[in-house]
Amino acid sequence: MKKLLASFLAIYSALLMAGCGKDGGGSPAPVNPVPTCPSGQVWNGNVCVNGNPGQIPTSRVQFYDYNKYYQQTGAWMPTVYNGDMRITDTTVYKNFLKEALAICDRSIGWRGGLADCNQWIDGSFQVSWAMDSSMKPVVQFYAYPAPSYFQYYFDIGVNANGVAFNPLILSSNNTYNLINQSKGFEIRAQGTMWNASGLRTIYIQVLNGTLADSYVYYDIYYKHPDRNENIKFATGKFKKF
Repeated sequence: MKKLLASFLAIYSALLMAGCGKDGGGSPAPVNPVPTCPSGQVWNGNVCVNGNPGQIPTSRVQFYDYNKYYQQTGAWMPTVYNGDMRITDTTVYKNFLKEALAICDRSIGWRGGLADCNQWIDGSFQVSWAMDSSMKPVVQFYAYPAPSYFQYYFDIGVNANGVAFNPLILSSNNTYNLINQSKGFEIRAQGTMWNASGLRTIYIQVLNGTLADSYVYYDIYYKHPDRNENIKFATGKFKKF
């Protein structure tokens, strides 16, 4: 667990110093003047939003969760630690792995082993995010397949998925908004322009909770591959670190 937290902290320390102007594909963020909002409101990247007590951090806040985490302990097969996240829709989750991370189902053709998104379903999925008084959230997604004594990658066909990112770190076009009559908040993360997720919005919703809480319950939404709507594919409890 200490290694897990250390990895999150190391990534965000570097990211918030040097990467806030870029998304996971390394594209430069647009430079726009930030307007002055009325008293009690803050600029979220698009509009001025109300800032209730606990919703505007005076310093950086960081949250994380995962469904499971693998730690090498000396044996060939690592120790598995379970988090609070649950994958609620594997169809949408596979589409997220295919489009946003672009790590599987990359080709139109024949594939097997780790080239197939089905092989990632029982693996590790980790989500973390950070935000400071600028109210511009930085979000990271990371996936890892379930360890196996025999793993292979077989992929023949036409690549149609763009650039793969694992972890996928998004920062340049993200927004933070209050929802549920200001009882909770929503983070909208725009996918990277370097693959199909550039046309999608990833929704992280907390129906009840503030940035001052030590933990909050959340849901994550992404586009269903066969329907023109976003569907919840993960739910859990973000812990502050």
